[in-house]
Amino acid sequence: MAYSTISVSSQPITPKTESPRTRNRPNILNQQISGQNLRQHAKIQRAYSSMNQPKLKNSRSPPGVFNLHRSSPFIPNSNKTDVGDVETEKEAMKQANWIEMLMEITIQWVQKQDDERDGENEKEKRCDEDGNGEGCEVDYSDDDEDNTVINQETFSGMLKNVSWPDTKLLSKLAFLCNMAYVIPEIEEDDLRRFYDLTFVTSSTERKALADENHAKEDDDIILDNMVADTTMTAEKEKQEAARDLQSLHSSPCEWFICDDSSTYTRCFVVQGLDSVESWEALLFFEPTKFEGTGVLVHKGIYEAAKGIYDQFMPHILEHMNRFGERAKLQFTGHSVGGSLSLLVNLMLLTRNVVKPSALRPVVTFGSPFVFCNGKKILDQLGLDENHVHCVMMHMDIMPRAFSCDYPNHVAQLLKRFCATFRSHPCLNRNRLLYTPLGKMFIIQPNENFSPHHPLLPPGSAIYILENTNLSSTKTALRAFLNSPHPIETLQHLSAYGSDGTILRNHDSSNYLMALNGIIRQHTKRIITKPREHKDLLWPLLTSQFPLY
Repeated sequence: MAYSTISVSSQPITPKTESPRTRNRPNILNQQISGQNLRQHAKIQRAYSSMNQPKLKNSRSPPGVFNLHRSSPFIPNSNKTDVGDVETEKEAMKQANWIEMLMEITIQWVQKQDDERDGENEKEKRCDEDGNGEGCEVDYSDDDEDNTVINQETFSGMLKNVSWPDTKLLSKLAFLCNMAYVIPEIEEDDLRRFYDLTFVTSSTERKALADENHAKEDDDIILDNMVADTTMTAEKEKQEAARDLQSLHSSPCEWFICDDSSTYTRCFVVQGLDSVESWEALLFFEPTKFEGTGVLVHKGIYEAAKGIYDQFMPHILEHMNRFGERAKLQFTGHSVGGSLSLLVNLMLLTRNVVKPSALRPVVTFGSPFVFCNGKKILDQLGLDENHVHCVMMHMDIMPRAFSCDYPNHVAQLLKRFCATFRSHPCLNRNRLLYTPLGKMFIIQPNENFSPHHPLLPPGSAIYILENTNLSSTKTALRAFLNSPHPIETLQHLSAYGSDGTILRNHDSSNYLMALNGIIRQHTKRIITKPREHKDLLWPLLTSQFPLY
């Protein structure tokens, strides 16, 4: 059987408009000319093959783009011998009809593009799905009113030094987050010796104790999903990926739990990026609604948080039932683990599992922001920015990933990649994906470790940026998150590898090292004081202080 291939320009064709250069040309579609001339005008190249007609590969494109339902080849079999002018004219007309159909396809494509563009513009105008404009309230600042120039002087004036007790607690939580990457090596004696903590359990233990039959059922389900439907659509694949993120055996991040008996606090520590599944959760970044609140959240992190929430629930309920009103819950994590901790924390409140008084502030280290206008959730729950403490290294790329300015061509690419971005208010109004939430703690390590940030005062220290809801503070924070811009960081070869700037400013062990360096620096200042003052201050180094 013979087939023909047609060379068609990728540029849209609008045959209704005639240019002066083409007005006098003969219309090959309306003339009955020979098949040879028709092939010259239409640039038809015949390809002969004895193979069966190839089948189209599975496509993720949505159905109904061109509404064509034809099973016959595009060009009739050319092995037939022309018999008389009648058959030649019939063949020419049949081929011409296919060219007309291709032109009709192009017209439909152009019309569809125009319709999509009109719909996109309409969605951008109303900013959110409800059309009430609430999603438009995520602006960092009013560009018409706030023309503040952000430099080192103005930014430094908004910073405050973090108190000594708070720095100690951050160092403690950074230690736990660093241990989350080596959970099998955790020694209960070490936790007790360093911080008087009691190890409870971990995700690795839960997996080891899982019932073998349950594990086999999960494997069977995965196998069935692989062979059941080879023509799975993109939407079904997303749903399958979301379910995988919620599974215990494919959870993107490991975790462990420990108790502080002196304060009746159970601490949940979630690991960051350390597996393919964790990267999958991070890169599944299209927006979706969080817990029916109408606030948009990073979908991949949200789906993973649902699974971790279910894994945490037995240990949460057991602790709450044991200590009642005295029980406290602390959530913390590094990188994606911090974002997961935040979502689990807020899910406990939106689902009325615990009271706000039972929750310590969430503490994240180098975590990406995952909410668009997350302040709306805090307002609904009666919370303020003190409920979320975001710790970031001065040059860490991860907190900047979704909250820096996105160039227009990148924004347009995202909208073509995923339809939900077309009505995403943060992208349409602010040129970013997700907005910062909570108090910002900024670490500047020693210059020997990493160059100082141009907006921060020189020297090693940890600062707090409060009142992030004020217009001037939002403007300052936006300037900080765009300095350096992630694209600027990624374009340097020195950013990559085990010694690159990306890992240097994001690694959990470096967060711990920087905080401990600040503590040692503070300790040296204490030691240099007179003897009588030193004797009074040394107990501060071993006592426990809350961050709240």
